[in-house]
Amino acid sequence: MSKKRKERTRQPDVPAVRARVKKKKRKRFKLDLPPSMVYALGITAALVVVVVMSFTLFFNISQADIQGCELYTYDQVIAMSGVSGGTNLLRMNTDTVEKRLVEGLPYVEQAKVTKRFPDSIDIEITEAEQGASLEQDGRYVIISTKGVALETDVKAPASGHPVIKGFEIKPDITPGKQIESKDNLKAKIVSTLMSALDRYGFEKVSEIDLTDRTNIVLRYDDRLDIYIGSSYDMEYKLEEIKAVIDKGLKDNFTGVIRYNGTESGISAIPEGAAQTHEKVKDQKKTVKKTTTDDTGEDGTDDTGEETHSADTAEPETTDPDAAAEPDAVADPDTATDPDAAAETYDTPADGDAQQADEQPAVTEAPAETELPPETTTWAGW
Repeated sequence: MSKKRKERTRQPDVPAVRARVKKKKRKRFKLDLPPSMVYALGITAALVVVVVMSFTLFFNISQADIQGCELYTYDQVIAMSGVSGGTNLLRMNTDTVEKRLVEGLPYVEQAKVTKRFPDSIDIEITEAEQGASLEQDGRYVIISTKGVALETDVKAPASGHPVIKGFEIKPDITPGKQIESKDNLKAKIVSTLMSALDRYGFEKVSEIDLTDRTNIVLRYDDRLDIYIGSSYDMEYKLEEIKAVIDKGLKDNFTGVIRYNGTESGISAIPEGAAQTHEKVKDQKKTVKKTTTDDTGEDGTDDTGEETHSADTAEPETTDPDAAAEPDAVADPDTATDPDAAAETYDTPADGDAQQADEQPAVTEAPAETELPPETTTWAGW
């Protein structure tokens, strides 16, 4: 009985059931693109690779050709340009290189940089020409024909070029920079004047005086002092003056050339007459100043006595006989006549020295257009 119980209690044989694990299937994304687009993407990727390599590995500079430069060495130009063996042609900015050369090397007036693929550049340089020397306190600043400072604090002026006086250059001038003056207009005058002198063939100008910019004076060929007045219409004035020098004067003429105006023309005063004319003007101005200082504005002198003009007053003298002599009293017309004044004041003889000293005071200076009789005037050139 126990055996039967055991059989009843025994469970039937059940096959093992394996648990099935469901695996998620990955969905595959299929890019359905036309073949033309696939080719375009491939080409684009290849180009990107080529560009990146071009800016890094390819087109690096290995050679530079420099032309037109004689004042600086090859190494100086390359060092100032900032170009080296690792500089890439594609990344190099030619404008930047040109600016470095012009600003860093004073005698480089212009620079032109050209790329030559795959690995070289050309540098073409135009050198500045010396144009003049600015004088200040016994030292000189050499400038180019464009008004750029080439050398500063030089002991001697540039040979064969004019010396400019009275410019009043600013103390902080440096080579490679445009010149500047305390008078802003003088820098512009120098630039215009240098251009005009070169245009009209004034190669023999040795000195330019800008002390008074309303009365500019040029020294030409060591024999002519040219007074051009102010800077107004300066190019026209120089053109007319050059025509007079070339066509109206002898090669050995020495004296003063003066521009009197559009209507008055140009005057040429020989050296002797010019000196006499200037001497008379200076003497008359001195006498006028002395008379003005000795006479008050109310017509009285320092003692309170009334004074009279030179046209009506008789010369002061303590000798009654000398006062009675007609030669001791000067003719008023003679006092204002430039020709007579030149004869009176130009190296008087010993016997006439006392008479010259007794001439009455001149109260009016002669007009600026007053010229000696030897003067030759041209108008309408």
